[in-house]
Amino acid sequence: MQDEVRPARRGRARDHTKDAAVLEASIKLLAVEGLAGMSMDRVAAEAGVSKATVYTRWRSKVELTGAALTHLRVENIPAPTGELRTDLVALLDAMRRQYDEVGGMSIIGSCLVDEASSGNLLAIIRKSTLLPRRRLFAHVLRSGVDSGELRADLDIEHAVSMMVGVLYADHLAGRPMEPGWSESVVDSVLDGLRAEANT
Repeated sequence: MQDEVRPARRGRARDHTKDAAVLEASIKLLAVEGLAGMSMDRVAAEAGVSKATVYTRWRSKVELTGAALTHLRVENIPAPTGELRTDLVALLDAMRRQYDEVGGMSIIGSCLVDEASSGNLLAIIRKSTLLPRRRLFAHVLRSGVDSGELRADLDIEHAVSMMVGVLYADHLAGRPMEPGWSESVVDSVLDGLRAEANT
């Protein structure tokens, strides 16, 4: 007698709007409270969903945090104009705005604090936002080298660190980022990168 094959039961379709609500709530709590202050229950309350909704999707706080960090993406990428200075300023402005909107500095700080016990979190945020953003800057700088506007021997990755590093340094120092901040940073960095600096 052949085994009876029963059709698979079809459950209720997964509501992906709830997934996004939970992940965004996790990001918000991670930025405000840090990993230690974030809990599955608090995320559920912040997202306006049941605890079961959270626990059936993510089995632990570390798993949920990893998913939330993966959910962070480089958003509102400015369209390139082909103008070196204009494109770098636009990228730095977009980076600063997104960090302000999602609490990016606090999130990175939380990942650094917990790196010893949850070292994969920093790796996740590197992959989801930090490295993709660096590649955007690197592409613009490489175009500047190709056009002859920047030095042919330019270390692209070092130049990217010089540019985006000011954001972290000024934030830690408590320096105000007033209108014109991005332009000032880009101009200061480009002064040492232009091709005529070697002549």
